[in-house]
Amino acid sequence: MGNLTERQRGLTMAFIGIMVLMPDTILFRLIDTNLWTLMIWRAGFQGAVLWVALLLLRGRKLPEDVRTLGWPGAGFALAMGVAAVCFNLAIAWTTVANTLFILAAMPLWAALLSWLMMGERIDLRMGLTILVAMIGIGILVTGKDEGGVAHWSGDLAALGGSFTMAAGFSLARFAPGRSMVPALAGSTVVPVAFGIAMGGLALPLQGDMGFLFVMGAIIAPLSFALISSAPRYIPSTEVSLIMLLETALAPILVWWIVGEDPGPRAILGGVIVVTALLVSNLVGLRRIRA
Repeated sequence: MGNLTERQRGLTMAFIGIMVLMPDTILFRLIDTNLWTLMIWRAGFQGAVLWVALLLLRGRKLPEDVRTLGWPGAGFALAMGVAAVCFNLAIAWTTVANTLFILAAMPLWAALLSWLMMGERIDLRMGLTILVAMIGIGILVTGKDEGGVAHWSGDLAALGGSFTMAAGFSLARFAPGRSMVPALAGSTVVPVAFGIAMGGLALPLQGDMGFLFVMGAIIAPLSFALISSAPRYIPSTEVSLIMLLETALAPILVWWIVGEDPGPRAILGGVIVVTALLVSNLVGLRRIRA
């Protein structure tokens, strides 16, 4: 990327990050190992890769990096750990489409939390976006999918994951300029501990270990590294627009490859959510450039 401009570098990093992340939900559907064991191994691989990378890159500075994060780092780790648990539960208990459309509303919860925690004003654009997105989520969670996968418990888990992820990013704002990668590595303890508590401490079924390694050791850390680094070069609003690609395309890929039909109401509700976020981000990006 040496010959690219800063904007080209940021766009490339965000796009590659999303493309790396895209197969994650497909692999979830191809794994037969029980949910709790899957949760342990996926998070375990992710945590191991992140800690090894941090040790190699930071060395003796790593303990100080962790210490300086303070309570925002601890809160971020807890919130992201709970979000990971919720994501696993959502994928297991409802459709991929419902999960991703509900998770896409994460920036809206972040705006609400910023208002509650920091007193930041919610302008008319964000207020309308929240209202329209809530209508879309209401439509999709009341629909029925053709395969009978969707269930209110999974939708609720996706909503919990969306909210706790937003809480994590809001807490990270109390530690500006500090890398939250050590806290993210620490967050993997939560899904591992939860999976163990639920009796999932076992080897995956034959043939699933490779999938779990790809999900935890490659997809999760690499996509996070690229997507989280992109805002250094382009506005975060532009990154959010690119992230909508995964929200829109992943359910289609799962439908095509696995045959998971989300149903007409989920598609309609998802289109409303994605359109609301798309229009809102485009307006926000236009204001930034102006």
